[in-house]
Amino acid sequence: MSLDAIGCSFQSLSMLLLAATSVGHWLLVILQVSLGLGAVIFVHELGHFAVAKMCGVKCDKFFIGFDIGGYKISRKWGETEYGIGILPLGGYVKMMGQDDNPANIAEQVRESQVSEESSTETKEITGPDGKNFRIDRRSYLAKSVPQRMAIISAGVIMNVLFAFIFAVIAFGVGAPYIPCIVSQTAPGSAAYQAGIRTGDEITRIGDVHNPSFTELRSGVTLGDLDNGIPFTIRRADTHDEETVVLKPQQGAGLAKVGIFSPSSLRLAKEHPVADDSPAAAASPPLEGGDEIIKVNGTPVEDYRQFVAQLVERPELPLEITVRRGGKAPKEDRFGEREGGEEVTMTVPARAMRRTGLVMEMGKIVAVQQGSPAAEKGIQADDFIDRITKVGDSPAVQETPGHRPFSDPIALPEQLRKLAEEIGDIRLTVRSSSTDGDGRKEIDVPLRKVSWVENSWVANDPLSATALGIAYRVLNRVDNVLPGSPAAKVGLQRGDVVIQAEFILTDQETNSSAIEFDEEGQQNWPMFIQLLQNLPKDTQVKLTYRRSEKILEATLLPIPLDDQFVMERGFIFEPIQRMRKASSIGEQLSLGYQETKNSLGMVFRFLRKLGTQIPLTALGGPVTIAQAAGYSAFEGVGKLLLFLTILSANLAVINFLPIPLLDGGHMVFLAWEGLRGRPVNERFVIALHTVGFVFIITLMLFVLALDLKIIPRNI
Repeated sequence: MSLDAIGCSFQSLSMLLLAATSVGHWLLVILQVSLGLGAVIFVHELGHFAVAKMCGVKCDKFFIGFDIGGYKISRKWGETEYGIGILPLGGYVKMMGQDDNPANIAEQVRESQVSEESSTETKEITGPDGKNFRIDRRSYLAKSVPQRMAIISAGVIMNVLFAFIFAVIAFGVGAPYIPCIVSQTAPGSAAYQAGIRTGDEITRIGDVHNPSFTELRSGVTLGDLDNGIPFTIRRADTHDEETVVLKPQQGAGLAKVGIFSPSSLRLAKEHPVADDSPAAAASPPLEGGDEIIKVNGTPVEDYRQFVAQLVERPELPLEITVRRGGKAPKEDRFGEREGGEEVTMTVPARAMRRTGLVMEMGKIVAVQQGSPAAEKGIQADDFIDRITKVGDSPAVQETPGHRPFSDPIALPEQLRKLAEEIGDIRLTVRSSSTDGDGRKEIDVPLRKVSWVENSWVANDPLSATALGIAYRVLNRVDNVLPGSPAAKVGLQRGDVVIQAEFILTDQETNSSAIEFDEEGQQNWPMFIQLLQNLPKDTQVKLTYRRSEKILEATLLPIPLDDQFVMERGFIFEPIQRMRKASSIGEQLSLGYQETKNSLGMVFRFLRKLGTQIPLTALGGPVTIAQAAGYSAFEGVGKLLLFLTILSANLAVINFLPIPLLDGGHMVFLAWEGLRGRPVNERFVIALHTVGFVFIITLMLFVLALDLKIIPRNI
């Protein structure tokens, strides 16, 4: 019996199964997923079965799934029983004289033995103990080592072949993909430091041209962290291409370069706006599928132009014009819609909600290439002490309880406005590399800002885009604004916030608190960003340290009348394109490239697993089903490309030299070919036990990941 489990397919990306728009669509997706996963298993087992038959081996069973306890649907044709077992975790072919457990060699020999009086054609073989046995010529054991190797390897070969076939068909019918157009970069990241902006497009990563966003993520995750990865970037403003080398940054999870996936201007069908957001208060209301075409009367063609309009006037209401309805061209369902109607609505401004805490500004952690700060010699690890001059005038004088430009959260927007109105400032910069007291004054011209660099991710710094720097915001209180929520609950300068929890209206605290410290968890920018997207009556419970005491305070953040948030609560669909071959030759070329990339990705994944790739990046049967379902919702082409990846996974994994898998059988057969008889039974039993424990442990581990018993933290 050749057992080939797919429950431990190594998938680094865990995708959620989207809700179907109708019961019929949902049932169709389930059918497509079942047929697709079944096809991957079927072709693998078909390879074993077909080659076994060609070699003259008697096959008693051919099953998809395992008939545990005899529960099955089956029918017998000729000498073989064909069926579907109740446990859908793989499949098997039952051959005379073959067992997944090589330790059962004696039992296999007995099953294949025939008496001297029998008329059955026989063959003499040598057992593990050196004794000779006469067995049925149609037994698996009666076949030569090369024949048995062909039978064992046929499943893997079929998976590689059908991975190619799946990919070729996918590019024939068309497969949707998300292109590598940048919606924003994470402050301080490798992409941020390289000056990549909203609207720029990655046209090559490593050796992959015109990559999808999925290929970008896998290329970064599996890339060279020491030497970096070459990126070719087409700039949105000039359309010029340039090549930069980005070094991925790896924390506790997967390596990243800090590029966010692209957004279209089409609102999501099911949930077009965030609850309790200005977009939800639009008059008349926005609807799913609306596509924004104008902002304040100015046409916008893409997300970059839309963001530029939002950045320009965050404190003012927006007049949004959308195209409602219309149809995409038949040849490209992601193309520009035609027809429909234009609807105009007003979206109010979004005042920033704050607690009244002004935190200390930390050091600069990154400086963008080509930015004003970089050109003036400001470096990472410098500190900005203060702004002493704005244009030709001194900065506003300090008063008790107020220091101008001292709030690190408000500073980016203050500098953006100064760039529009005045253009240059004078900074006092403190650096260990300078002489004297380590301070120097620098005149810096500010640049105009039309793109976004928000701090959404844990431990992100804050970006002052007009300067081109990303800096830390510490968790130590520098000032408490008089009359603010924080002042009313007694917080003071010098308090150190160590934890924040959001309390919703039902008085249930969020399951995961935001942690703060001055080294590993510098999450104040992320905390402020998340706060803006929660219901207005959400309270915050702060845990803080004062001297040696640990104190708590619960407060209700309030909106300010002089600070505003650019985002208004629009939820956009991602940009999608269709990759479809225009000829048979192109289909074959794209299919070959996709298969090669998929196989290479699995090899690189396994090679870096446990070092660059955390073990929690593994996925089991639930992850596979979710990913297959997500792909099926995107169309047949996307599902076929997923099956290409799954087939490549199954081929590589089943050929690993682990007992129970095809690769383990090949190792034992190679040893038998060298020695002239099967491997010693005791040695086989020892290796088989180790392999069995490994497979079972791995199965339980990935199931625990799938069921969220073990957190992934990636």
